[in-house]
Amino acid sequence: MSWRFISLPPQDGYHMVTSFVSVAEYVTRGGKNTFLVFSVKEPFVNVGVHQEVWLEVDLDFTLKNKIPVVRRDLGGGTVVITQGEHDYFIVLRQEEAPSDPKALYEKYLTPVVDVLRDYGLNASLRDQDIVVNGRKISGNGAMTHGKAVVIAGNILMRADTDLMSKCIKVPSEKFRDKMAKDMSEWITSLERELGYVPPREEIDKKLKQSFENHLGIKFEDSMLTPEEIERWEQLASEKRNEEWVYYKDRRHPDLRTDRCVKISSAVAICHLDYKARKLVRITAKFVEKKLQEVSISGDFFVMSPRDFLEKLEDRLSGIYVNDIPSAIDKAFAELKPVIFGFSAEDLKKAFQEILNKPEVQEVI
Repeated sequence: MSWRFISLPPQDGYHMVTSFVSVAEYVTRGGKNTFLVFSVKEPFVNVGVHQEVWLEVDLDFTLKNKIPVVRRDLGGGTVVITQGEHDYFIVLRQEEAPSDPKALYEKYLTPVVDVLRDYGLNASLRDQDIVVNGRKISGNGAMTHGKAVVIAGNILMRADTDLMSKCIKVPSEKFRDKMAKDMSEWITSLERELGYVPPREEIDKKLKQSFENHLGIKFEDSMLTPEEIERWEQLASEKRNEEWVYYKDRRHPDLRTDRCVKISSAVAICHLDYKARKLVRITAKFVEKKLQEVSISGDFFVMSPRDFLEKLEDRLSGIYVNDIPSAIDKAFAELKPVIFGFSAEDLKKAFQEILNKPEVQEVI
């Protein structure tokens, strides 16, 4: 089977997060499976599609230093993308991809693991990430678009943990110092492990060989079609729109708190960070015995349907608190979401924790 291998020049953040969408539409129309590789021109903050910017990003720092905040179509957590990464997108026909996320990652990330092992590194797959001696060297995520599946990932060649820690929102500067130190403990890079940074061309050659061997495919060096490039430019322009960057924040403008607050004898707003397989962040407004409004965000991956969270939030808003578990079960049963990071049971447990908060108990 023949795949396209496309090496793109360095991109800005808006073009990076939209390249795979254009290619996914090409694959959906019957085009060849495609492997894209490239790097970025300048640092930017890359926010997951299910995250709220105000909760994740130190906007004072990013604005002052003119570092763009870009929301991607993929789930996962907020990351700071720098020139020290070697980025890739794997775009393939949906019928060729395992429907189970774990099996999907194992099939298409094992070749990347083997590239790192070829450098003599003790690399292994941990969920959707690749680690070396327990430290993350490659972050990955997946989504569906049209009739295509996209796996996005990178290999850290050089890690700027100082810049990363400054872009992420933290409760205090003391905590930021600790986070920078912690990052150096759980993030690694080729430079750190090897003592040098291999040429990108060398990494590409190894990726091609490994994928061809594991998948039984043959790469052909190619370029994007004129139609893909035109669509790509359109998408990149749309991603610059603040309506998109802050859509999750603006969907719930009145739910801006990272703690539990009793507003009056009948109203409370409460925030909870719940650690399932991935982080689930819930901010809910309660009026008497009803859940009036809720925002659900986090670094998980909703592969399908793409609007599941919005539909779930709408179904939960306005219902009595005792009906929350059954409403969650019904939404999962009817919409059949494919999610990596949390389950219906996780969500019900998270809401129960919120309902047990003293500030909420006093109004329900």
